[in-house]
Amino acid sequence: MKTQYRRRAALLALALLASAAQAAPEALKMVVPFAAGGPADQIARIVAQPLGQALGRPVIVDNRGGAGGTVGANYAAKSAPDGNTILLSTSALVLSAGTTPHLPVDARKDLVPVYLLGEVQTLLAVRPTLGVSTLAELTAKARAGSLNYGSTGVGGTMHVGAELYASTAGVKMVHIPYRGAAPAIVDLMAGNVDLVNADVPVLKPFVADGRIKPIVIFDTRRSPLLPEVPTAAEAGMPALQLTNWYGVLVPAGSSKAFVQQLAAALAQVVGTPEVAARLAEAGFSHPAGSAAFQARLDADFQRWLPWLRAAHIQTE
Repeated sequence: MKTQYRRRAALLALALLASAAQAAPEALKMVVPFAAGGPADQIARIVAQPLGQALGRPVIVDNRGGAGGTVGANYAAKSAPDGNTILLSTSALVLSAGTTPHLPVDARKDLVPVYLLGEVQTLLAVRPTLGVSTLAELTAKARAGSLNYGSTGVGGTMHVGAELYASTAGVKMVHIPYRGAAPAIVDLMAGNVDLVNADVPVLKPFVADGRIKPIVIFDTRRSPLLPEVPTAAEAGMPALQLTNWYGVLVPAGSSKAFVQQLAAALAQVVGTPEVAARLAEAGFSHPAGSAAFQARLDADFQRWLPWLRAAHIQTE
């Protein structure tokens, strides 16, 4: 009798476990096409947990770095459009389209923009020992002799920003590519690199302690993180405009219902005081929905593809 009771109890427990397993929602994979620990990964981890709470399902950050973000973007774009995979990418998605021949992913066809988490301003900064304090002084120095700059590699925002300055100012500079922003900035502080253009939040700590010298913000407005630094327009070069956006996209073919649900959840998350404060600390501004994100993508493709090709900036 006891044996039968135990057997029935065990069968009931198994049935309940199976039912719970079936009821458990499938995890949502958030692909980040850059290495763990970088800016995109940090933003993903700020957003992932509250997004999971808003959607009622766990969100797992999946880092798939390589080829300037192309590897992860291609993986996400080729994933089934079943509402289980999303991509958190940056402006690199546009820039790589203009610098990489035979790119395996076309963001305009293979991905659908859902929500723009925000954009981050970029800063042109120099080593303190260079002996310049303004954009005019830097340009005079560059024209008098060859300067160099560090970047994360061909086609990245650091590379494009420096080349945008060079072409606008009419100067030639030597490009020194690094395996990431950190070693380039370390060499800038060590005096081995003359200048870099990078996201304001990345450079701010080194500006604060005097290890690098800020020159201009590549935007029409000053940075709330470095309000004392002039904009490029104020310094006499209004063409120097480059901000780095971070946004969420899904594979083409994803259902309209899922896109709308995800966009609403992301807007809810970004609107919470805690997440909004953390994004503001990271220098983020101007979050926007699907339509505005699509307009930003279109504008960036129209601006950067012709410029990159004319500048002959291409990967090997």
